[in-house]
Amino acid sequence: MANIAEDIRSGDVRAFEMFYRLEFNNLVHFIASYTSDRERSRDLAQEVLCLLWEKRALIKPDSNLRSWVYTIARNRTLNALKEKKLFSDNSVRDTIDERVAALEDPSMEHFIDSLELTSLIRKAFETLPDTSEDTFRLSRIAGLTNREIAERKGISMKSVEYHIKISLRHFRKKLKEYLPEGKKY
Repeated sequence: MANIAEDIRSGDVRAFEMFYRLEFNNLVHFIASYTSDRERSRDLAQEVLCLLWEKRALIKPDSNLRSWVYTIARNRTLNALKEKKLFSDNSVRDTIDERVAALEDPSMEHFIDSLELTSLIRKAFETLPDTSEDTFRLSRIAGLTNREIAERKGISMKSVEYHIKISLRHFRKKLKEYLPEGKKY
């Protein structure tokens, strides 16, 4: 499945079911961290995913589906918390006010944006030439030195430097292509 967002948008039930199974527990956990009500969190997560299916025509083919779903989950959770503010118990209201403030905090938007950025980086990785990708992973993810990479791969240190340089250039180019106009991370 090349693009799950596009598949769901086109009405592919299997793609939606797969996304549902992958994300349901993550959404429940995300929502429960603010509501402290596991059962209501499960209901909200299901509402969010059902809304995704109902509004699938609005999905942009190259959009980050996870980011979109978490934005919906955040808004639904905020609404649910604000409804509970009607309780007369001040301690409940104070706790709910704190949770609403946490969800409305700009860092929450950064969290959701980071989901999108992670997806963009993954896309850029997928289009790297194999040799450069392997070298870059060994350098930046495994934390090996250029000398260790050269020894492991049986290539010169200049080749290692070249592949890393190519990878970084590739990332810059791809991220510029992928980022929406005016969006900065």
